[in-house]
Amino acid sequence: MRRAYPTGVVSLVLVVALLAFGGALTGTTRAGAASSGGYWLVGADGSVYDFAGAPRLTVPARNSSASVVGMAATPDGLGYWLVDTNGQVTAVGSAPGLGSAGSVRNVVDIAATPSGKGYWLATATGDVLPFGDAGNHGSMAGVPLNKPVVGMAATPSGRGYWLVATDGGIFAFGDAPFRGSTGHIQLNQPIVGMAATRAGSGYWMVAADGGIFAFNAPFFGSTGAQSLSRPIVTMQRTPDGDGYWLTDTRGKIFGFGAAAVNGDASGCSLPAAVVGMAASGPGTISPAPSPRPNCGISASTFSVGLIGDTGYDSSQDAILLNVRAQMATLPLGFVVHNGDIHMGGKYCTSARDAYIYGVFNGFASPFIYTPGDNEWRDCSSPMARLDALRSRFFSTGRSLGQTTIPLTRQSAPYVENARWSKANVIFATLNVPGPRSNGPSSSETSARSKANIAWLNAAFDEAEAARSPAVMIIWQDNPFDGSSDAALVSTLKSRTAAFGRPVVLVHGDTHKFRIDHPWSSLPNFTRVETYAGTQSNKWVRATIDPSSAKVFSFTTMTS
Repeated sequence: MRRAYPTGVVSLVLVVALLAFGGALTGTTRAGAASSGGYWLVGADGSVYDFAGAPRLTVPARNSSASVVGMAATPDGLGYWLVDTNGQVTAVGSAPGLGSAGSVRNVVDIAATPSGKGYWLATATGDVLPFGDAGNHGSMAGVPLNKPVVGMAATPSGRGYWLVATDGGIFAFGDAPFRGSTGHIQLNQPIVGMAATRAGSGYWMVAADGGIFAFNAPFFGSTGAQSLSRPIVTMQRTPDGDGYWLTDTRGKIFGFGAAAVNGDASGCSLPAAVVGMAASGPGTISPAPSPRPNCGISASTFSVGLIGDTGYDSSQDAILLNVRAQMATLPLGFVVHNGDIHMGGKYCTSARDAYIYGVFNGFASPFIYTPGDNEWRDCSSPMARLDALRSRFFSTGRSLGQTTIPLTRQSAPYVENARWSKANVIFATLNVPGPRSNGPSSSETSARSKANIAWLNAAFDEAEAARSPAVMIIWQDNPFDGSSDAALVSTLKSRTAAFGRPVVLVHGDTHKFRIDHPWSSLPNFTRVETYAGTQSNKWVRATIDPSSAKVFSFTTMTS
């Protein structure tokens, strides 16, 4: 191992890199460059976005809620690995599953061996964990570091690798040559990643502002002189080594040298920040970026829990706790409840609210609740009850549960209406209580109907703009029993027809479990009525695979 902090004369290439970092040299994308191949981006939630002919692959469900921090492609360009902060590795496509780190909690990057039969994981403390045919060539484990490690790159032989820290300190192991570092220089922005040259004789480092530092490597340009709206998070060398891409947290890609930018995710509504990138190798390249953003998600397949009535009095509370315990054993992205937390009019008290609030917050997965008629409209003072629910359950921009997710809420007073996305699938809840969508007064009913229609349209507008593969709407009322909000149902029907891709409505209230297609003219529409009443020990597990044509599949569960 060669320590990263040399003293003495700074090489000419470092001087050039520093000029680029400061903005004197600004690279531009060469749209007519040679085919640099396709590429993938990955978000912190494990969503993967493919561009420029990179294969669209089905990502298995991850058995971890930890944030993904990096990805590495297989040499054949037909697969990749994802790694999260806990060291859990997900193998996709041609990538073999070779193990995970287990109890590690600070993994920051992954690098593949040249054979594609192994990989290394790097931690923030400089430890290196080999898997498969990856050799152990040393690490900084146990050595105090000035700054944490953030990236890793392997040599072409597979007999060495580099680690890079946020101050640009380089740690070289095996046959990885030490060519210099910025460990002794005050940087404008921290280093966030690195890439090795094709021959392995040098390397680049990239800072959060897109400044490039080249060591025995050609300088193709940087964003050091540009004013970026979001920080750069990683860089990726082209397969031929004649350029590199940089990407920011929103998935905007900057190409330099022969790195052609053939689409990025900057125009997409992403469920989580982009954290990594990998090149799939030369492939079919579109001649120019599509006029519409290619949000082409080959996102991780994930499951969610759908529940209805949670029981009508304290004697049935144990049923909900059993359901909660069962759900805690499964990797659910979130759980959604569509109304009724007690018997109508009988338990309209703050004490009952407080108990249910505690139960919902005890779910291991993020929990999203939308009110039913029993807990407000059927109470003696309905608006006071609704205000109490809004204050307790919907006062923040996040879900309930032990793990929470951010939610977009409708403006006051309709804060119970929420919207969020996962793997670019759009989800939305609406306060539509059954068995009729009326309220304590005609004016309240009319105002809420207008708000609900606006919120429903907003969900579909977001889905259209993001080119989402599917939409799921959750409310309580059964819209097919002849007594619903006709304008709202008409809006749902027209937007489903225009959307053309799978739409699911999850509702409850009429106590009949069913999954069907009630609109024969709209085969892309599915209705799921959740269990209720004496069957509140049952729930629906929805599996979402954004890469499949149907997107949604459903399994009934019994606690």
